[in-house]
Amino acid sequence: MNRSMEIVILGAGRGSFELIDLLDGSGLRAVSVLDDRWPDGPGDVGGVAVEGTLADANRHVSMGRKLLMGIATSRNRSIRCEIHQRLGIEDNAWAVFADRSSTVSKGADLGAGCIVYPGARIAAGARLGRQTVVYFNAVVHHDSILGDGVTVCAGVLVAGNVVVGDGSYLGIGSVLRDGVRVGKRVLVGMGAVVTQDVPDGATVAGVPARIVRETEIA
Repeated sequence: MNRSMEIVILGAGRGSFELIDLLDGSGLRAVSVLDDRWPDGPGDVGGVAVEGTLADANRHVSMGRKLLMGIATSRNRSIRCEIHQRLGIEDNAWAVFADRSSTVSKGADLGAGCIVYPGARIAAGARLGRQTVVYFNAVVHHDSILGDGVTVCAGVLVAGNVVVGDGSYLGIGSVLRDGVRVGKRVLVGMGAVVTQDVPDGATVAGVPARIVRETEIA
């Protein structure tokens, strides 16, 4: 990635504040924040002005800027996917950011808008979909496939050959054993140890993880 690239951040919450800090440390430059609460929401995030709504993203892209999304929440696990689809912006308009203290194998594949936080490790053969975020000190082992908009919280361990569906959220410190299949929009609770496949829309918790709630998804 060009170190002088100008980055526009989507979302004016605390996640974007954290992301702006990381970009500053990398030498990349966050130049604007977009948030749908504008002009009634925050005026700036970490000193970077909020200058419009998400609908203004195309204007910034036309100026040669790249986009990153600072939005993630367990309450709406598919929000990153939804925003990506709603904006309909080509994948090449989205930056891919991996902190310099992370380890990303040359044999791994990161989709548009992916963010890899400090201390995270992405092994050879791993594939991350669009808008997937891997937080501090999480590990994604060899040949695992994470779908679009997956959130991998701090300290998560995803073993080899795991598949995680679009919009799923892996809570802090959770573990997914090798070979398991996790469906779409699944919530894995903090510290859970997933040893068996998990269906779409389920919430799992415990050691070993058990289904505590099931939600139908469209």
